[in-house]
Amino acid sequence: MKKCFIAGIFLLSASLSFAQLKGNIEVFGGTLLFDETSRMNGPETVYKSASISAGVSGGIYFNDTIGLKAYLDFLIPLNYSTAPNGGTTATREDYDFLLGMDEFFGVVFNVIKTERLTVPIMAGFHGKLFFSTIADYFTTAINSGIGLGIGAEYAFTENWYMLARVNGSFDFIGFSIRTPTGNNSNANEQTKFDMALIRTWGIAPHLGIGFRF
Repeated sequence: MKKCFIAGIFLLSASLSFAQLKGNIEVFGGTLLFDETSRMNGPETVYKSASISAGVSGGIYFNDTIGLKAYLDFLIPLNYSTAPNGGTTATREDYDFLLGMDEFFGVVFNVIKTERLTVPIMAGFHGKLFFSTIADYFTTAINSGIGLGIGAEYAFTENWYMLARVNGSFDFIGFSIRTPTGNNSNANEQTKFDMALIRTWGIAPHLGIGFRF
């Protein structure tokens, strides 16, 4: 009987805690700028990119102040360049295919929370993927590191709000998977996997709209 009573209290407390959970969903657009120095698939290379983006994000709050949040950006690079040390610089026009994704997951904390204005800050894990085809090779480049963000949300109804924010990132581990395409003249070429320490700085300003529930 005592065990059943304790279990009942535990289940009631858990249900009340989850009942207090709040969340939001957002859609947004923006730009992403990256500056990377790495040594994968050859000599040390500097990569620079400027992309437009569209994305979604969602969060769960345990109370009015703290929660967990995740972002996913889809990137279309408008400018992209690779400058290998001692090699030939490639630009966006040299790539047959180029597309990216940007992810950010972490803890969010509302430093200001009023009826209309919310100012969240966020810190956590950051990841970036670029898919590209150049010179008969398809390459998947994966970066991982840390991210920080700050924003402002202005509610124009009880549930709907406009948002503006800036996310920054620093990636320090990079992975590269390079696979020859069907047009590659070297039939003996195999998929090549590389991992290296890198230095990638990123900045991502966003404008969007969100819904709280």
